[in-house]
Amino acid sequence: MRGRIPSYGLDLATAQPGQILESPHEVTIDDSWRIQWQSAFPATSKLTTSLEFANSCGFDEVAIPTAMLLNMTLCFSVEPFSQSCRLHLGLENARQEKPVTSGDTLRSFTRIDSLRNTSKNDASVIFSTHILVNQSGDRVFSLNKRSYYDPIPAPVERAPAEENLHLQQYFEGAQRSMVDAFRKIDSFPTSQIEPLSKGELILHPMVRPLGWTENLALSTLYRNTHPIHWDSQRYGREGIVVCGGFVQSLAFASADRELRQILDEVLVHSSHINTVAPEDRIGAMSRIIDIEKMDENLEAVTVKTLGLKNVDTCSELQNIEIPEALFSAEDLKPSAIEALCSEKCPVLSQRIALQATRVLLRPA
Repeated sequence: MRGRIPSYGLDLATAQPGQILESPHEVTIDDSWRIQWQSAFPATSKLTTSLEFANSCGFDEVAIPTAMLLNMTLCFSVEPFSQSCRLHLGLENARQEKPVTSGDTLRSFTRIDSLRNTSKNDASVIFSTHILVNQSGDRVFSLNKRSYYDPIPAPVERAPAEENLHLQQYFEGAQRSMVDAFRKIDSFPTSQIEPLSKGELILHPMVRPLGWTENLALSTLYRNTHPIHWDSQRYGREGIVVCGGFVQSLAFASADRELRQILDEVLVHSSHINTVAPEDRIGAMSRIIDIEKMDENLEAVTVKTLGLKNVDTCSELQNIEIPEALFSAEDLKPSAIEALCSEKCPVLSQRIALQATRVLLRPA
């Protein structure tokens, strides 16, 4: 007898724009999820650590971290969608839309928005929308994603999908954010708020790895079934790659102390520049692009963060001239970033793991 090897991920032979993929995973979270998450990704914003602060902001319990929901949205979709992709290119418009509490049951859906082959026809780029839905059918998190796949076989131009139209309800309506909930608060409780100035560059002191065991545990818990993140039998320990969502979360966690208190955030866009392996040390530096006073209680801070790989931020970058162009609010091509580093800041060459632009909501 010969065994059958199952295949997972998007089938490029049948993929169509408008096709909706339902994740097989349905997970009920409890407070242990938040605690386990914050053991790997430190948080200092009180909304996710203090019940008293969360109650004062209108939450019934300590808030679930935004990055945790983002990774659920991404990882739950790996088995039906991205397990067959080559590379995770980037995210856009990632935001929490409704509160999530302990005891909620979450599942995800993915819609293919468009697909095309590259100009060389040696690969394809697929644009998709990913949403996380609770047990009541409410959308709680959403994001847009760009992924790099093998070439799409002919015909590349395909009619819109007509299957799973009953799932279209989850994709109807504009994206929302949590800002309206915070606008209703008359005043926020006293807490340490780090002062920020438009144009300043912050070298975040925290640098820490995502260890081999942590990476394996998180990949398992969050249902990231792509073997490149955990199968050392196939890839060897030296071939294992930390998934992009975890890298992004660790870079943001490294920056959290200097940006607190963060009430909510919208990820405008992010992309990965160099891959990260377990035990690589992740740090960050951030430039404050803009600060907008929304009302007497709230401000919106636009910040671009670069996640750094194996860089001792304080000792290696202190008194180093860092190209301002690296902190453009636009999403730069990896080749442009590497060219800038090679020419003007060699210490960062091949050591930038991530670029991300966010809008952070903070008490004014």
